[in-house]
Amino acid sequence: RGFGPVGGRPYLRLLSYMAVAARRVAGVYDRLLGSAPLRVKSASSALIAGFGDNLCQNAVEQRESYDFARTARFMLVGGVLVGPTLHAWYEVLATRIPGATAMAAAKRVALDQGVFAPVFVPVFTMSLAAVEGSQAALHDAATRLRKDYVDLLSGNIAIWTPAMFISFWRVPPSYRVLFANIVGIAWNTYASWVIGKRVTA
Repeated sequence: RGFGPVGGRPYLRLLSYMAVAARRVAGVYDRLLGSAPLRVKSASSALIAGFGDNLCQNAVEQRESYDFARTARFMLVGGVLVGPTLHAWYEVLATRIPGATAMAAAKRVALDQGVFAPVFVPVFTMSLAAVEGSQAALHDAATRLRKDYVDLLSGNIAIWTPAMFISFWRVPPSYRVLFANIVGIAWNTYASWVIGKRVTA
């Protein structure tokens, strides 16, 4: 028996089940976040970084042969670098610029995109090359980063400026890394495309 039309009871029952499941997942996440916030944020960063590269390879690049090693590198960098760094950086911003007003959020965004992003974009890119474990990969990444830096930073600003304003203004502090990770699906897909297409070309 199908779910029927949009207004039918089976469809509403499905939505009800989904809502209950979402609340349960949120409850589990809250409990884990309370007991091990850094580990939870790092794990979610790793998973979403991997998902972004997976989406890039399958939907954007439409590769005939999937590069599992590349996805693993994105997951490693996401879990070891991105998650902990964002956790610490958001705490710094909250301490330096307290408050939940739109003006406070705008100031945090200005620091995030004007100070943090220009430094973190090359660190992120070089870290992906570093986990390949060869000097050639590092040299190649440094050369290509000089060529792609403007593209990566422009994409970063376009994606993260509105997202971070919403995050700093409306998202509770404990959920900001998770929110960033969700938005990061778009960023990781874009970054994977910019970096990966040239590395594999």
